Amino acid sequence: MVLRRFPTLLTVPFLLLLAGNARADAGCPPLPGLDHCATGAHGWVYGRDAGQVRMLGGDLAASAAAFEHHFARPPLRLAVLLDAPEGIGADDRARLVAVGAVQVIDWPGMQAFQTARQSAVAADDPGSRLLAANPTIAQAIWRNLTRHELGHVVFNLAYWPDLGTTSGHGHARSPDWLNEAAAMVLEADELVAQRRRMLRGMQADPAHPLPDLASFLAMANPARPDGQAAPAAKGVSLFYRSPAAAGDPATGARYYAQVQGWADFLVQTTAATRAGVLGSISARIAAGSRFDAWLADTGPAFDLPDTLPALEQQWRAWLDATAG
Repeated sequence: MVLRRFPTLLTVPFLLLLAGNARADAGCPPLPGLDHCATGAHGWVYGRDAGQVRMLGGDLAASAAAFEHHFARPPLRLAVLLDAPEGIGADDRARLVAVGAVQVIDWPGMQAFQTARQSAVAADDPGSRLLAANPTIAQAIWRNLTRHELGHVVFNLAYWPDLGTTSGHGHARSPDWLNEAAAMVLEADELVAQRRRMLRGMQADPAHPLPDLASFLAMANPARPDGQAAPAAKGVSLFYRSPAAAGDPATGARYYAQVQGWADFLVQTTAATRAGVLGSISARIAAGSRFDAWLADTGPAFDLPDTLPALEQQWRAWLDATAG
């Protein structure tokens, strides 16, 4: 997965893919050097800092509830190790698998996240100065980014459980719009609201008209490099790229804003009829079908038309209605 939030190169441990059987009453198996744990439907969060563990545990619990609502299936349970020490070995990780973790993830805590970023940018970087002066903003970015990226993990493993055991990269298993929409619906409000505001601005900008639906649904995420390789180790790779490698950041931001609007449209348009539209689409695509085929035979059950041109009209009408 590609993180573009900051123009840095971040070195973090790989995400180790492990498989196990879920058990809801597992508690917290002890891990050396990680004294605090929060557990729930989301799985487990371990760390040295009780406040960060409690905070992230609450965030991921909210994401788990959102996943069940939007995908109409229980969420997978992850074990997230904040700033895991080297003393945590395979046996410790295997114990987490034994109690139900489908993936054990080494994840940077807030300070490690900031330290890694600062080590890779110029001292006068405006973003660094802003975050140094506003620790609350830095905390919110870490929390939102964590929910988004772990949302990718939960989504991909739910519908492509062999992820990490085959040569394909996770982003290639679904259309890019669906992969990003899945992560967005599991986020907190801050980034969601920002994208919605940007989409309203885009609608009023004749220089950058929104692409038609057929083109949009076939688009590659412009923030993801072409031909991105599968991770060398099992699991989902995580890295930052420099602005030069990331391409035009404005193009990427516009794409993410349209994905946000498209996800909002699908969820809001179908909510009164039937929940779980994203789960229905995802299951069909994971089985090897396409969105237009899903629309033709399942769209009407969600109060959507059965052809893409008719859906385009409904989408444009929704955009106009929400533009104010």
